Amino acid sequence: MKRFLSIMAIALLACIATMAATVKKTNLKVLYVGGHSDIETFGVADYDKEAHAKSIETRTAAWKSFLETYFTTVKTVQGKDYNYKMSYNYDVTIIDGDLKPLEPRRTVSQNGKYSKMVDAKYFPENFDRPVITIAEEGETVGRGIGVKNDWYCLCLLGHAYNMNTKSAIFKGPYPVKITTENRPTPAAAKEYGEFAHEKVPATVAMWKVQNKDYGNSKGYKIGMVTRPWGYLDSPDTEIISGGESAKCFHAISIGRHANWLHWGFSASPADMTEEAKPVFLNAVIYISKFAGHHIIARKLNEGIATRTSVDEQKYNVSKENYDSFKNSIEGYNQLMKHRSDSLKSIEAAGGKLSDQDKTYIQMGEHPQYVPNYLEYVKERAGELYEKFGADVTAYEKYYTENRPYFYGNLNDYGVKLDEDAKSLGIANNDKRILDKAISMWENNKDIEKAKRILYRYTLLRYEDAKEWRQWYKKYQNKLFFTESGGWLWLVNDLDPKTPGNDYSILKFNEIDETALAPKKKATQEDPVAFSYATIQKGEEGEIIIRMNIYPGYHIYSVVSDQDPYIQTSYDFKAEGDIKLEGELQKPAGKLMNGSQSIIYEGEQVLRQKYTGKQGKLTVTINYQACNNHACLMPKSKTLEIEL
Repeated sequence: MKRFLSIMAIALLACIATMAATVKKTNLKVLYVGGHSDIETFGVADYDKEAHAKSIETRTAAWKSFLETYFTTVKTVQGKDYNYKMSYNYDVTIIDGDLKPLEPRRTVSQNGKYSKMVDAKYFPENFDRPVITIAEEGETVGRGIGVKNDWYCLCLLGHAYNMNTKSAIFKGPYPVKITTENRPTPAAAKEYGEFAHEKVPATVAMWKVQNKDYGNSKGYKIGMVTRPWGYLDSPDTEIISGGESAKCFHAISIGRHANWLHWGFSASPADMTEEAKPVFLNAVIYISKFAGHHIIARKLNEGIATRTSVDEQKYNVSKENYDSFKNSIEGYNQLMKHRSDSLKSIEAAGGKLSDQDKTYIQMGEHPQYVPNYLEYVKERAGELYEKFGADVTAYEKYYTENRPYFYGNLNDYGVKLDEDAKSLGIANNDKRILDKAISMWENNKDIEKAKRILYRYTLLRYEDAKEWRQWYKKYQNKLFFTESGGWLWLVNDLDPKTPGNDYSILKFNEIDETALAPKKKATQEDPVAFSYATIQKGEEGEIIIRMNIYPGYHIYSVVSDQDPYIQTSYDFKAEGDIKLEGELQKPAGKLMNGSQSIIYEGEQVLRQKYTGKQGKLTVTINYQACNNHACLMPKSKTLEIEL
């Protein structure tokens, strides 16, 4: 019997080899850059290192075999051995592993005070070779030069939907067959739809891209979706497909920004479906056509606001949204009360409860506070509350009338009202505003206002109106406005000498003196702030750590097996005669909508007792902050407490 099976296996391999030999190869040179395995290691401390190393080898081999079947020249290399110059010898580079940076990630500081974090850079700004990034590599290697394939969420499962089947990757040259089935719309997409006042269908036609994902295979590598807001506001982008994820309905699983194609799905060819394989092959051929292209509109701030933010703010303070918010909390409180009572009954009957069950009981005993409408608006309206109070109509009118004049920038996540643009009655994304400002300067009318407008919305710093007019006349038909790229007018021209596209004028990675002041509260840019105090009584003491979480954001106390988020952890290191006593006392948190994970919002307090009089306690807090839009990259913050 064994001999028969061996003969069958040999025959099968021979058959596969014969089939592969009959495939007409495409004349392309492809470089595969490996380093990832099929095991998710991001934010996971206890993964099997030996299994991970072995999986890297098998994953690389799977890619090599697949690509060699269809392309004339294939080279594989590990990320640690790759340099961007190697890509100039190939038609397409596929990045599926972390690279060695040209410039490492660094903290910019002055006088010992934190200013900002500068992302690592893996490629020069003018890099113009075709690249496909797998899963989160779009963020990892693209962030430093402003590729729009950013980290919205590492939470992509194995299905695609909202496919643009007119895209070239679905057309050929390798024949494509797309089989869809109606599946429930992800719960998070429905939740965001309610938040954004957008109708989301109950089910959606989905296409299976990979057979394994983190939902059906625990510990499997997770895919990444990209933010949709502002993705299409430059002429060198296209959204090819959405994907089943824990974020909004329009999250991007496959998209192209210039010469960079984001393939957010995580599987190697070994776990791709047979229908997905030719689509990926077509993607390789398609992106090869963008040799010589490079990024023009650079998204250097992954969370930069777009005009969608204005629409959301308008709805956020509405009575309709408050009623939905109130009903959600009341429903949640009822659910947790029921769960708590049920667990108490089990405990009373002699049943054994887990630590998570005990947390649920605590949550049921401490229902979430339901603010009244005035309190709700006051928290969300910010400075406008002093002006409009609870006048719903006033907020709606303000956001509607001023929508054309709001703007943002690369240094924060909010929007401001441009009174200069409003005074002219010209929207900032209407190029007539540039023509008008130049005319004002030419006619010596309110030159300072003209300068503010031109400097705010372009990357030029000409000192006289004549130069501005010459530039505008030459490039006006090539101008486009990008919000995600910095709320700027740029020139759709690949010539690196074209004036108006040089982001270095913004000095984005230089020290901002205003950022050096200590932050007492969380901000949109840094949505979780930590402070501490100590109480000492003789040999005994207690450290009180306060977490301030920016409105709309949350971090994770407990992450369910079904979710891909990063659970908050706390590492304590005691020096001197300091010794920790007992466990860290943590707040109860609340259940995240549509999930079994528990989150923290708002103000939270941690308490840790200790003994000793003199020494030092270092506390490192590892966490991931998310809002209804996106999850930020996981972060660590360290408190050094002298005792």
